[in-house]
Amino acid sequence: MAKGVVGCGLGLLVSLVAASRIDARADSETFVLLIGIAGIAYIAALSAVSRGLRSRRLLAVCLLLAVSWRVAIIPAAPLVSDDVYRYLWDGRVQRFGYNPYESTPNDPELAHLHGESTRRIDPSSAALPTIYPPAAELFFRTVNSLSDSVTALVVAVVVCDLFTILLLWYWLTTTGRSPWWVLAYAWHPLVAIEGAGGGHIDLVGTFLVVAAGFALSRHRSLIAASVFAAAVAVKFLPIVLTPLFWKRVNLRDGVAALGLVGLVYLPFLDTGFSLPVGSLGTYLASWRFNGPIFSILAPRIGVLTVSVLAVTVGLVVAAVGRKTMTVDDPSAWAWPMAASLLLMPVVYPWYLVWLTPFLITRRVWPLTAWTLVSVLTYVVWSSQLAGTGWVLPDWVVAVEYGLIVVVALWVWSRGTERAQALQ
Repeated sequence: MAKGVVGCGLGLLVSLVAASRIDARADSETFVLLIGIAGIAYIAALSAVSRGLRSRRLLAVCLLLAVSWRVAIIPAAPLVSDDVYRYLWDGRVQRFGYNPYESTPNDPELAHLHGESTRRIDPSSAALPTIYPPAAELFFRTVNSLSDSVTALVVAVVVCDLFTILLLWYWLTTTGRSPWWVLAYAWHPLVAIEGAGGGHIDLVGTFLVVAAGFALSRHRSLIAASVFAAAVAVKFLPIVLTPLFWKRVNLRDGVAALGLVGLVYLPFLDTGFSLPVGSLGTYLASWRFNGPIFSILAPRIGVLTVSVLAVTVGLVVAAVGRKTMTVDDPSAWAWPMAASLLLMPVVYPWYLVWLTPFLITRRVWPLTAWTLVSVLTYVVWSSQLAGTGWVLPDWVVAVEYGLIVVVALWVWSRGTERAQALQ
């Protein structure tokens, strides 16, 4: 079994590095095929982990493999998204004294700030102020002050990614669970592609959520509240996890965390005290991708109503988890964010990275399936090159969400069988 796990790791290494060496936009089918092979190796590895592995030395080798393909992929970034170019621009304009919530990359007065990389920003994005919350913007600025390059941003994201691995390993170890389940995150192909291969800020937020969860499990109220507030200020998705902190964080620490959020907004209040949100409204009103439930509901009840519903459903799921699950239960963290994402107008693959640290129990296997099959959405580049726009083929959406349903039914049936056997 040990040799099999190492073989899976080598399969991941070869397939992921091979995927990083081709032009994913020009040959999206081959790219998806290679990531699919990596996904098969990943599932095989998790199957071995679920049967029980004990060797600490072997685990160290497996984690070194995870580091190796991250290092190998970094020079090829970005693979499938130009978001990191926008990160670079936002950090650079802040360094020169401009507010990213007011300025746009296509502003003629800022043309002198452009370099080779930032000229690659997608035109639809270049016409808009930034969409990213203030903690993300401060991250971009901090990295840019150290090195004005795409590589620096990707390396900074990978550092956060590696800290997530370390913290997950420690969390598992200290709670009596198998540390081998850290591979559910460390070996996930999506994490490698969107972290080392894309430099997405989502991995920074993911680290902060894991850190907040660990601090909460250790009854470190102030740390948990502050780090969670920082995660929300990186991207708004984890706000649906707020009920998990209710009465587990004292009021004083909660107020301090809110004060922290206010502090990170302060540098961007150039035009008064209105909350800087950039192009968030445009995002909700106009951007659509891989959100079939939103596409069904929005024409009937309105965009704003569905957006509010997405947040509400996530909060409700978290509130139920607050009553029925412990802080150490990964389901309590994964399902609220997943429920909210299911109702979003845009579900890019890297959004699902937020779920990956919590794929360490069979109860979240439907989410494991979702995070893996989401790589099919990369074939959108074929549609883009064919001139049909940024539209997914119907079969991709059907396979992606159909598989979630199939796996969910399988997990439910297995649980029912076990319950009947115990009676």
